[in-house]
Amino acid sequence: MKPSDFAKILERYIKPTTFPIGFKLVEDEEIIPEKARRFSDITICQAYNMARRYRWTVYFDGSTSCPIGLVAYGFSKPDELYESGELAHHAGYASSREAGMKCEKEVAKLEHGKYRGVLVFPLERDETIPDFAVVYGNPAQILRFVHAIIYDEGGALTTKILGRASCSEFLDAYLSDEPRFILPCYGDRIFGLTQDDEVAFVFPWHFAEKISRNLEATHRRGIRYPVPVTALRIRVILPESYEESLKNMRKLDQ
Repeated sequence: MKPSDFAKILERYIKPTTFPIGFKLVEDEEIIPEKARRFSDITICQAYNMARRYRWTVYFDGSTSCPIGLVAYGFSKPDELYESGELAHHAGYASSREAGMKCEKEVAKLEHGKYRGVLVFPLERDETIPDFAVVYGNPAQILRFVHAIIYDEGGALTTKILGRASCSEFLDAYLSDEPRFILPCYGDRIFGLTQDDEVAFVFPWHFAEKISRNLEATHRRGIRYPVPVTALRIRVILPESYEESLKNMRKLDQ
């Protein structure tokens, strides 16, 4: 499936307010389009948020500035602050270094040095076939992805939430080959300008066909976005004078 075709399906059934984006792990920089924008000393969450908000194709690599992201994407080896748990402890995410070490162990990581960088692009631009895709939206929109994933076989969607390093949670979906619900982290909200009401969904690209098929199937069966709430389909309580006037008008029409 072409990324642009999938983007059209999302527009039909999800209606995201920002552009769904694809991530391509880059081993050879020759595949990077000339138009790809490059920035030094920004965080990874800034890079992909530019792609989803501005419709830009963005390339990021080891010149990014977040130490957690550098380790997660294999651009750098962890230093002593990271390995000791002090990074998480000092930033306020862990009560101690020991707790911080446990936090860091849960961060999904690519093999060090395997990739030169990452290309992030709006799916509608068809830059390449992504390794995984991410869609941001409100909780009701992202709920529709859960419906699409479990529709065929039932069960439940499982996920892992770190509260930080949500860019590594994207990698967890890629490495585990399973879709994931994403609760964007504190950094994503501070640096990437992700809003309080936004959550996200990430999936390895080969799930695109299944998601497309099942968004349509569940839509046809009445599970939709926007949610067709019952409040607009039931009789409301009117002021007493309105009720009396309504009775009078109906008598006049008889």
